[in-house]
Amino acid sequence: MKHRYGIIILLIFVSIFSCKPDPLEYARPENLAGTISTQLESMGTFNYYLQSLGQTQYFEPLAKGGSWTVFAPTDEAFEKFMADNGYTTFESIPEQRILDLVQNSIITDAWNTTTLTYFKSRFYLGQSFRRRTQFQEPNREVNPDTLQHIIDWNKLEPGNKIVLYSNGRLKTVNYFLDSYMDTWGVQNEDYDFMFPGETFSDGDMKVFGTNVSQQNVIAENGIIYALDEVIEPRRNLYENLTLPEYGDKYSMFRKMMERFSYLHSLGDIENPDTGDIEEVFQWRFTTGIENDNLPFNLFDENYATNIDGTLAQAWGLLVPTNEALLNYLDGNSILGQYYDSYDDMPLDVLGKFIKPNFFRDYYNIVPSSFGQSYDYGLGFVDYKPEDVVDKRFCSNGLFVGVNTVYTNDSFGTIMGPLLLDPNYYVMLKSIQDLGIDTALQSKGVRFTILGVRNDQFIDVADPNSATRRITVVDIDLDEDIIYMAVTGDPIEANNRIYPDPNTTSPSSADVTYVSNTLNAIVLNQIIDEEVDFNGSNFYQTRSGEYVEAFNGNSAAGGGDIEVGQSAQIEKSQETTNGYFYEMSSIINPPSYFTYGTLVENAASYSSFIEVLETAGVLIDIVGSTDKLISFLNLQRTFSLFAPNNSAVAKAISDGVIVEPSTVEGIVDEVEKATAINDLLNFSKKHFIQQAMSTDGKTSGTFSSMYYSKIVDFAPVYDQFITVNTTSSIQLTNEETGASVTTSGVTNLLSKRVVIHEIDNYIK
Repeated sequence: MKHRYGIIILLIFVSIFSCKPDPLEYARPENLAGTISTQLESMGTFNYYLQSLGQTQYFEPLAKGGSWTVFAPTDEAFEKFMADNGYTTFESIPEQRILDLVQNSIITDAWNTTTLTYFKSRFYLGQSFRRRTQFQEPNREVNPDTLQHIIDWNKLEPGNKIVLYSNGRLKTVNYFLDSYMDTWGVQNEDYDFMFPGETFSDGDMKVFGTNVSQQNVIAENGIIYALDEVIEPRRNLYENLTLPEYGDKYSMFRKMMERFSYLHSLGDIENPDTGDIEEVFQWRFTTGIENDNLPFNLFDENYATNIDGTLAQAWGLLVPTNEALLNYLDGNSILGQYYDSYDDMPLDVLGKFIKPNFFRDYYNIVPSSFGQSYDYGLGFVDYKPEDVVDKRFCSNGLFVGVNTVYTNDSFGTIMGPLLLDPNYYVMLKSIQDLGIDTALQSKGVRFTILGVRNDQFIDVADPNSATRRITVVDIDLDEDIIYMAVTGDPIEANNRIYPDPNTTSPSSADVTYVSNTLNAIVLNQIIDEEVDFNGSNFYQTRSGEYVEAFNGNSAAGGGDIEVGQSAQIEKSQETTNGYFYEMSSIINPPSYFTYGTLVENAASYSSFIEVLETAGVLIDIVGSTDKLISFLNLQRTFSLFAPNNSAVAKAISDGVIVEPSTVEGIVDEVEKATAINDLLNFSKKHFIQQAMSTDGKTSGTFSSMYYSKIVDFAPVYDQFITVNTTSSIQLTNEETGASVTTSGVTNLLSKRVVIHEIDNYIK
């Protein structure tokens, strides 16, 4: 065994130490490409670029390792750059400019002409046309005295501010290849349009407006592309507004954009440019979900998507000249009827005015898209080639200066008067809070708005209360707060101003209460159809309540009819999707719930009131003589076909119900409970789960509130076929065929319920 182990050990020793590798076999091949720096040296035409690298910290990484892609200008490109910029020698180029162009020429990782068009982590050919460089804008010092139009300017302390000008973003380099252009439908002539004086042919590769003379030059640690011109960091869309060659041409549009901006303090942090600890600010614009005045931020290098769309996409921006903006406002424009200057426009008006200039993608405003350009909100923009006066592909999108103003439908629709007239601020704010402003700009529906001015919200019934009345006492436009006084609440402490004007931080509960109350009132002024005032008819508002239009110029809600009043049209404006009427007063919803309205008309309905009382369905309201009906969910609306006194008497004589006054004297508990249940069911049968007036339009099959059986845990309500005319409504029980028709008083308006008299009872 000892000999055997010795032999094994000897064999292992020999196998390890007797087979040494041949140094020549494993030597570095002589024809292997060097690193990027070595390769550039060997190519012989990049001496200036190598000198540039030598002045920065990037020479060593490119010489030793890592993974890089370099867009390297040739010596000829550098000579042209120096001649164009007045540099007689390479040494006369400022060091900072050298550093900027070097940083702008290098991207991390090695990308060939195929993988350059991939997302970084997704292998889809033709998707991408951008990569982030090493260049980041340095911080800048800003004089706030030139920015008095920005948001919260008056809250800034005096003195210049250091602004994080890059917003933490790296500039990108943009390139155009066949696979990318084919994928996104960018035509060769589109490229020629974006880069005047340049042309794109199949098989080309361009970096911005520069030709790539050599592609896919392989090095050990990356890939080199030879450029015919020096590329420097490009301005973003915002910076391009002040390009020296434009002079003052786009200063008005720039000021408009800045009105949506503010300086946000990041606190005392290290200034990376100086190393000092000092207060640094960030320039922010009101974009995004919460503050969507601008579709996107012209100042941001990133494209806003939930994936890294920056690699694949870039914005499009049409910018009207000062002359075009002035001509529009001074001409026969709807905005010019309300405002003398763009500076006077509220931000929501200005935001809607400029939105046709913003495009989700740059290729929406190139020649292949003429006649089919749709802005960020998918509104059509009549953009034509003759409108173009300037064009420049910026670091974050395509800038096109135009000699005209493009408008959208915001101001031509029924929303126009609300948006443009500050006297309708309360109504506008409610519509925006409710989120129905976009719907009211739709051209698929004809609308009617009965306009309520700010000063008409005086002593108005609170639609959500039986007793409260409200008055708008103040509007703080700067803080966007409406102050509302309340009276009539049974709890005296609740009769005050909401929110408390003496507090610096308004209660969210108070603000919500004001909003909900005003929203409910405003909904009672909006009708989703065109109103004919020349007839006499009823129209359902967005609140669910009804308004009567009559006498050619008058309208009345339930609360107005109760006191014999109405509102008159003072002025009408026809819009592209309906009519806006300036009314003499607010349209008041009903003051009473169903019980209170029946009591007001007790001469006809005293017997039915007794039925409701004996059935035990009435709920007291604190501080009011009115009552609620327990089986009605007033989040919805209903119709009550109320049997008059003779109809109730007939039901009693037919044995359908007992005389309500006799129930209390019934001794037998079962018999008494049965009698009460019959009265409850009798009540429910006369409430239909559909609000309707005698408008001649609302017909169909609707459920009552009564059901006699439950199937699969769901009640099966009685169904009624409805025939509606402008003078009567007929109900027919779908199962029994029994019918009733309105007679006497119709369209008696109560809160959430329209009451019609019938002289028979529903079977």
